[in-house]
Amino acid sequence: MKFKLLYFGDILANPKKRAQHIADIRMQFHPQLKKLLEHSPWNNLSKYMMPGATKSPITTRHLGGIDWNPIITPNLKLIAELDIQMLHPEIVGVARTDIDNRVKTVLDGLRCPQNEHEIGENTPKNMGPIYTLLDDDHLVTRMSVNTSHLLSTHIFPDEQNHKNEPIFMMIDVNVRVAEGNLENLPFMV
Repeated sequence: MKFKLLYFGDILANPKKRAQHIADIRMQFHPQLKKLLEHSPWNNLSKYMMPGATKSPITTRHLGGIDWNPIITPNLKLIAELDIQMLHPEIVGVARTDIDNRVKTVLDGLRCPQNEHEIGENTPKNMGPIYTLLDDDHLVTRMSVNTSHLLSTHIFPDEQNHKNEPIFMMIDVNVRVAEGNLENLPFMV
């Protein structure tokens, strides 16, 4: 099963308020993942993603007063392969294009927080569950990153709200089944 996630904004390698920066990235992926779960076969996951769910395997995490719903979890025996296309305003090959730390920041934004310190102080607590791609980044079994020069940020409506030079990313997600069971049968395509 394949789909794309899009991101436009700052990706800082070592921000001072790391938890909040990761939370801001997470919140850009949340509405895309929520929309994904409205379509087949992804809508089959919704029975596992609710408070008090009785179906097994339960995937909702309760952390910091928020319900977190990852769609790729060890309980469902799903894994992910990621192909990331990262477009940034810096010229490719310049020493200040810190790709490895930016990729780590993106991976942290794709996963559930692991403890309350990773939630971010401005994360909304009253909006219902927050959807993330991964329960944890160890579920990524393959990843490639391609970088290129973003010639203009003026095509994005909120580009002036960024402190740094924003990055545009397209993430191709290939969800695979690690071990077949009744719950992940719809994903064996």
